Amino acid sequence: MASNQMQRFDGRLERAGCPAETVQVVVGCSGRSVLMKLKEMLRNERLIEVVAACPTGDEILRACEELRPSLVMLDTGITSPDALVVAATIHAQYAPKIVLLTEPVATDVGRPALLAVEYNPQTFDASCLFETARDTLDAIDGGDVLGGAGRFQSDPRGAMGSVAAPQKTNHPNQPASLQADNSARHRMLRKLLVRDSGVVKVVPFDDIAWVDAAGDYMCVHALGETLVMRSTLRELIDKLDGRTFARIHRSTIVNVEKIVSLTPLAKGAGLLELACGKTLKVSRNYRDSVKNLFQ
Repeated sequence: MASNQMQRFDGRLERAGCPAETVQVVVGCSGRSVLMKLKEMLRNERLIEVVAACPTGDEILRACEELRPSLVMLDTGITSPDALVVAATIHAQYAPKIVLLTEPVATDVGRPALLAVEYNPQTFDASCLFETARDTLDAIDGGDVLGGAGRFQSDPRGAMGSVAAPQKTNHPNQPASLQADNSARHRMLRKLLVRDSGVVKVVPFDDIAWVDAAGDYMCVHALGETLVMRSTLRELIDKLDGRTFARIHRSTIVNVEKIVSLTPLAKGAGLLELACGKTLKVSRNYRDSVKNLFQ
């Protein structure tokens, strides 16, 4: 790939055959092997429109500033600057979805051609360090860090490389006090903390009907009340239970337990009616995931 210029991914962009709604993507890739594997995967993916492919960090930053893509795919081997610096910069400025790509150390039968992790930075301070250390000790007590009760599992919604909270289970050899502590911790994981006018409100997941985006804020609709919190949709999805909440639109999440009916619309869209009487639109890009809820 030639340096110092943005390139179209395969020399051209086939717009004629693209669906009406596509995800515009900027690809940052310096390694030929990663590039070839990624091109092969994207060749027949009709939901993806690659608007620029860049071999260096500086070119990726310029492309994102000019094109404002919804998704950025970054080879971890890019330089000038490196992938983490690029990811942090564009996340702070434009907040697209960012996926970091690399090749596995060894490619065995059944191993993926590429490995991916979604870039989802969290504030890490002394308090977070302490919680991480305590959770790790709890995982060791209840099983082991990499497997069993303490394993960090893949997101049940299937997002690439997303990491869910460690699933804690009661180990038969744990003392009763530790089992009770783990049970209380599990219940707390099913609550959302929302800061409202200086007061932190604890909202059980089961009380939330739906959530929608309003700029840099999220509106949490629970028990007839709307609470506003500063968050991105992706950050909020990672906090909620993927077995209970589903994304139905680029700006909407719904509690599937609150759905009472689904009405198909033209062109693949749909309408969901909730128990509270609220009607929500389902984007055609998410129709399959919603249909699976009724099967």
